[in-house]
Amino acid sequence: MKRTLQILNALSVVFALVMNIIVGARLINVPSIGEVSDRYATLLTPATYAFSIWALIYLLLIVFAVYQARDLFKPKENNTLPHRLGPYFILANIGNGLWTYIFVSDFIGTSVLVLLGMVATLFLAMRRLNIAMYSAPLRTVICVWWPLMIYTGWVLVASVVNIASWLASLGITIDQFAIFIILTVLCNLLLVLLYLRNVRELVLASTWGIAAIGVRAVQMNEGTLVITTIFTVSAVLLIASAVHAFINRRSNMLVYVL
Repeated sequence: MKRTLQILNALSVVFALVMNIIVGARLINVPSIGEVSDRYATLLTPATYAFSIWALIYLLLIVFAVYQARDLFKPKENNTLPHRLGPYFILANIGNGLWTYIFVSDFIGTSVLVLLGMVATLFLAMRRLNIAMYSAPLRTVICVWWPLMIYTGWVLVASVVNIASWLASLGITIDQFAIFIILTVLCNLLLVLLYLRNVRELVLASTWGIAAIGVRAVQMNEGTLVITTIFTVSAVLLIASAVHAFINRRSNMLVYVL
């Protein structure tokens, strides 16, 4: 069973990556993700550069896939990662690959459900592995914690953006006050996660996406309330992450011991 999970974990990363390459390279007759995103642009649509984070995410996912399968040919009892992780990483990556095709095929409502499913499975994976809740060796932090936290942080913000695009596809406009409410709630959720689960990298990945929304808002001159809210939320999350790192500096030093 362990070997099966290891293989499926690795194959799920390959599936997500291949699907993104097929759609991104326009190897099938569908519009690009950017074209569909622009078609249903809202006040929550991020600047294009924000999506460059996927290069980092996929690099880390490959690292994770290799790390969890390191004893594939010579099983070792101390590698319990695949069993503890269960099917959640696999489901998240399948959702990733499917979302890419579903979104560019203009099934925006279905794409929202898929993305929310990814958020749920990634959070379950993090909970199963007790990520960031204990002092771990550097190899665990880099090969397990960072991939899942950064992946989850970006997907969380992407799901909010996707919901806004779905509403736009239905002709529902999200005004500036609604943006203020949405981002305030998201900010508080991230702060709770930060101080209860110590997930700084998750918060920073989310902040990257939120700040990119602000950059586009400035470019498009979307309005003072939107711009002020976005950059205030980004600043609060960055400061909170820095304060959390300082408060927990002793345990941080323990974490980075091999």
